Amino acid sequence: MSDHLSSLRAMQDPVIDLTDLYFFPVPDVPGRLAVVLNLFPGAQPGAAFSDAVLYRMRLAPAHIGTDAVVRARGEDAIAFDVTFTDIEPDTGDQGGALSYGADRTVAFRTGEKGAVRGPEVSVFAGLRRDPFFMDVQSEIRTRATRRLAFTAPGVDAVAGQNVLSIVLELDADAVLGTARSALWAAVGESLSQGVPTARFERIGRPEAKNVLLSVNGNDTVNASVDLRDLYNLDDPFDVPPGSAASYRARLDANLAMFDQLDDAVAWPFTDDHHHPLTEPLLHDHLVLDTTKPFGDHGYLDIERGALTGQPHETCGGRWLNEDVIDLLYSVIVGGWHGTPVSDGVDSAVIPATRAFPYLAQANPDPPVLDAGAILAPSP
Repeated sequence: MSDHLSSLRAMQDPVIDLTDLYFFPVPDVPGRLAVVLNLFPGAQPGAAFSDAVLYRMRLAPAHIGTDAVVRARGEDAIAFDVTFTDIEPDTGDQGGALSYGADRTVAFRTGEKGAVRGPEVSVFAGLRRDPFFMDVQSEIRTRATRRLAFTAPGVDAVAGQNVLSIVLELDADAVLGTARSALWAAVGESLSQGVPTARFERIGRPEAKNVLLSVNGNDTVNASVDLRDLYNLDDPFDVPPGSAASYRARLDANLAMFDQLDDAVAWPFTDDHHHPLTEPLLHDHLVLDTTKPFGDHGYLDIERGALTGQPHETCGGRWLNEDVIDLLYSVIVGGWHGTPVSDGVDSAVIPATRAFPYLAQANPDPPVLDAGAILAPSP
């Protein structure tokens, strides 16, 4: 379920539970980029951001290494820190502050009326429809039975749900620099405020934790250990070697299982006994080519180009309406050019728009999120 409910700690407090990250060029406006960080799965009307949590998006220049892995230069990352005041009783709104660069701060308020539009940076924060879509039960059943269990049509477990969303638009030249690298990597984090700072969650690609790092009985190194809370503690641009070794073992084991779902091998292991996708996926961030225009299908294209030696054709990154579940499963099961795999859910009930703040208006009467029912394997 993308990054919804992706750790025991996050399930105890939805204000720290990051659900999705998106990174894309602004449609029809050359030179502007957008970053969207969603949180609080199943948010009901009246849900609020925490005044004790720092919501951070970081953008870092990236390059393709000699090992065909897209790597970010975390030491050169630009942080966009967003904090909120408590709810104001008279209005039900919250005040917000966006801080970035050496000394730049933008004050705003939650909701559309409180959004700030500027030539350098625009910011919105508030309740919106969750743009993610997926047949969660069929995906869980696929891993439980070791066979593709998707149906046509599928059942969208996220239909009608809301999230809290933070949306940034920025002028690439003004914020990232005119002499910037073409490739940039994006991550999202929820952290405690103050010193020392503790990281609650981190997010890069969708399904890194809930699918790729899930406990499926394949990993003999970590066996039954749920690695997700440990994963969330790490700086996504500077993962400790010991932790990376655990994630590498889990990815190798799980990716081998996914590759066998169609009874064919699309991903033979490398000479050093690792799955070819393991190292690229360990570098868990969205990658965008800031020199290319908006495209609604670019997810994993830059990683594909790096691994195959063929130049990427799109901007990469991740657009709000892209069917990342179909793409992910198609790649991990059949390779870059295998038979497509679909979960039977092709779009959100109300898709995102191409205009700021992109996400559809919140559902005024959303269903109550039942995490136990969604995450429990069905027959």
